[in-house]
Amino acid sequence: MKPLLTTALAAASIALLPAAAFGQATTPSGAGVAVFDPDAAIGNSGAFQAASAQIQASYKTQITAFQTRQAALQGELNGLRTEIDTLQKNPGTPKATLDAKVNAFQSRGQAAQAELQRLALPFAKPQAYAREQIEAKLELAVKNAMTAKRIGILIRPEATWAVQPASDLSADVTTQLNALVPSASITPPANWQPGGGQQASPPAGR
Repeated sequence: MKPLLTTALAAASIALLPAAAFGQATTPSGAGVAVFDPDAAIGNSGAFQAASAQIQASYKTQITAFQTRQAALQGELNGLRTEIDTLQKNPGTPKATLDAKVNAFQSRGQAAQAELQRLALPFAKPQAYAREQIEAKLELAVKNAMTAKRIGILIRPEATWAVQPASDLSADVTTQLNALVPSASITPPANWQPGGGQQASPPAGR
């Protein structure tokens, strides 16, 4: 289940470089260069996988209702989009008519998005809370993985032209996260909000 509410990634130790820089095998100091995908590292961690499974089980009814409504709204918007396409292809369509249809489509899309956000909140908020607990250790996990693999510079995957699997540090960061965050709670405090900067409670059992 992909997060529906996102928080900022703690990536203070990540240096972003243009794609051309990846052509160098090592930095001047002899340390290596690698790529790193924060979302993959967090999403593949044991704590996040376990939390997602708990959420799937605990909020099964709400998730099903969300998915059902999402499909219905997508079908409705697709129908409106098709209608607009048909009007655009007709040279005789009055501009006022087309503009009205476009405005109606945009308004319906915004309303649909707001409705889905409300429906997703019951299970998206616990997932965001679990993710935030893991993100709190991301910087340390990255530093530990870089030290273990003698990496001096990290590059985001989208900044590279090509990369060998052995040069991807994401799995190594996941391993570090598994050690630093064995589990994550899916029960946020009553006053917690995603990205609010509040200190996450320690996972249960630690």
